This record gives sequence, C-alpha cells and structure tokens, in this order.
Amino acid sequence: MKKRYWLIGALLIYAFFRQTDDGSTVPSPQDTTPTRVERAADIEPVEVSAKPARELSSAKVETPSSDGLELRSADAPIRYVSGRRVGFRSGPSTTDPIIDRFDSGRKVFLMEQAGDWSRIRDDLTQHEGWIATRFLSETEVKAKTAPARKEKKPEEIEVAVPVVPDTVLIQRIIAESLDSYPSSCACPYSRDRAGRRCGKRSAYSKPGGYSPVCFPGDVTKAMIDAFRSR
Repeated sequence: MKKRYWLIGALLIYAFFRQTDDGSTVPSPQDTTPTRVERAADIEPVEVSAKPARELSSAKVETPSSDGLELRSADAPIRYVSGRRVGFRSGPSTTDPIIDRFDSGRKVFLMEQAGDWSRIRDDLTQHEGWIATRFLSETEVKAKTAPARKEKKPEEIEVAVPVVPDTVLIQRIIAESLDSYPSSCACPYSRDRAGRRCGKRSAYSKPGGYSPVCFPGDVTKAMIDAFRSR
C-alpha cells in the first residue's frame, strides 16, 4: 500500500513540473474579469442627434382653452333678488333642499341660466346654488321697510282750575286794605295801640282822607273781578 501512495505522489509531482516547463499557468479569478478599459471598448457608441435650438424654440406649447374655465364672480353679471324669503336651493328644482332664503335687494352673481332656474353665487357668503329666474332683477331693488310707527301724543287733559268763592276774595280785599293803612285805627272795630276800640276815631268813620275797606258791603263786583284777574 505504501508503494502505491508513493507512486501516485510521484506522478502528481511529475505532472506539475511538466506544466511549468511548458510556460502555461493556471489562470486566476482576477485574470478572467475584464477591466474597465476593455468594457468601454466593447460598448458601441450611440449617436445622439441634438435638435437645433431653433426647432425647440419654435415648438408650440399647448395651453388650455378658456372655454373650459369656470366663470369667475368678477366676470359674471350682477343680479338682485326681487322677492321676499326666496328659496336658495342646492339644485334647479323645487324638490331640492333649501340652503338659505334671500330677501329683496340681495346682491348675487349670475353664473348660469337653465330655463326657469339660474345658478348664482351669493355676494355675501360666496356660496353657489340655484334660484328661480323670475325672482332675479337686473336693477337693484330696495327692500321695503315697514313704516315707522307714529308716536301717540298724550292727550291733553284739561285741568279745571278751582274757582275761589267771592266770599274768600272779599275777606282778602279787606285784609289787604287794613294792612296798607299806616295807623292802627283803620276801621271802627279796630283797636289802637293802647288796646282800646277805635269806634268813631277810626279813619273809616271820619269823612274825607283815607277810606279803608272795612266791611263786606264795601266790596263791589268790580273790585272782586279785578282781584280775581291778578
């Protein structure tokens, strides 16, 4: 057995030295991978034809047409609501729900008109909806205001002025006459400074001079009227 192993080993050594004598080597993995220069050489050049600048500048740029754009509020005609509590609906039908109600004079923009209905945009809320065309007017409609209530003036109540009886006025006339006399003995029933009754010593009893009014009979109707008018 040992002789066999020695024989096999000798054959392998002989084969190895024979290959080296021929000048051939075992290729390594690095020798088999191509280099970057070889890869670049194997790629075929691609011709790129650049268009001239004139052709690029002359190319038409397509822009969307204005027919498909929605009408803006600034370009829409102005309308005014001409009814009271007119229904502002979500669609062009009386079965569509009501969004809001407008009174007379409300400013809106007419976006579209379809028969008896018009699509509008409210100027105040900028909401869009539908309203019956018959309730729109080109001229501004002023909202009707309720007439102002007239204030009732309080009724003038005539207050009856109490009438002073003549007897009271007569007593006042007599009292004023006595007060205007400079002395104490104006009338017969007056008393002097000593406390004595004046009697015939009074100015009323003496003829001529000062004549005071001492008794009710001395007061005339003219004197009462003149005193009442004061």
